[in-house]
Amino acid sequence: MGSPKHHLASFPILTPPPRRWPGPIIDAHMHAIKPAMMARYWRVAARVYRVEHAVVIADLKTGIQLRRRYGDRVQPAIWAISPRHEDLTDFNAFRARKEKLLDDIAEAGMRTIKLWFTPRFHQWSNLRLDDPRLDFLFDRVEQLGLGVLIHVADPDRWFTKRFHDIEEHGTKAEHYLQLMHRLERHPAIRFQAAHFAGSPEDLDRLTRLLDRYPNLYLDTSATKWIARELSQHGDDARDFLIHFADRILFGTDLVAMPEREKEGQREHYATRFYVHQLMWEQRGWFDSPIEDEDAAGPPRFRGMALPTEVLQRLYWDNAARLYGFTNCRNATR
Repeated sequence: MGSPKHHLASFPILTPPPRRWPGPIIDAHMHAIKPAMMARYWRVAARVYRVEHAVVIADLKTGIQLRRRYGDRVQPAIWAISPRHEDLTDFNAFRARKEKLLDDIAEAGMRTIKLWFTPRFHQWSNLRLDDPRLDFLFDRVEQLGLGVLIHVADPDRWFTKRFHDIEEHGTKAEHYLQLMHRLERHPAIRFQAAHFAGSPEDLDRLTRLLDRYPNLYLDTSATKWIARELSQHGDDARDFLIHFADRILFGTDLVAMPEREKEGQREHYATRFYVHQLMWEQRGWFDSPIEDEDAAGPPRFRGMALPTEVLQRLYWDNAARLYGFTNCRNATR
């Protein structure tokens, strides 16, 4: 396991260097279990790192409560298929539940659903992303004008260490074939693929996907994974972000859940924002304050010093365009 080289207290995570992008920031991928749990997140995200808005992954009830409490400061991405708790024994009943849920999401004014099609979900449900039985769901999403925030695949290292049963988990290449089938069938649906579409290890794959599917966007969430793998690409990673500056959204994957170990602690939140800020805005190699079980040694990452105009698109323009955010300068609550 890769433990940080230095104690957390030695990192200036609550007093980061001045930002190179002077405007507000959108966290386009984070989670909340209850609206009240967002308070500590905002105290770090907004006060220290200038995050003005967030795309918050939640169930519908929580999403409605988040909108009541925070208004246009948040856009919920609503779980459309629960990773662990779906009953698929009666698919007609499953379809009826999902059709009603999608209608309720749209009626509540939400813009996006969340889907989690990982090797583990394949194992638990035996349900593939391109399963014809799910055509109804994507057809309805398209009719309602909703977008999809989707997690596909998982780190290359996990396929090597954890996902050995091809029948249960599928290969990583198979996961992308399933995604491509959905992108081709539904070009009118905006797909935001989490964690650099699950493939920060392979910029060539991401380039082919973005070139072929104009309805596909990526986000930068899963901080330690993204930082570790993009750093291995050298200047190619920087060139990739500049070339696709209109297609990548900033996100952290933080979870606002104070009772969970590490989650809810301001230092835990701050480590993610700190790594992102240095990675996108500074130049050189940096020690990471985040423990990384997939790193061979003390985790380090490479700063890309992106141009200011690219930072503006990454931090603000792209998510504001897709989710309808405006810079309302809400007070932290």
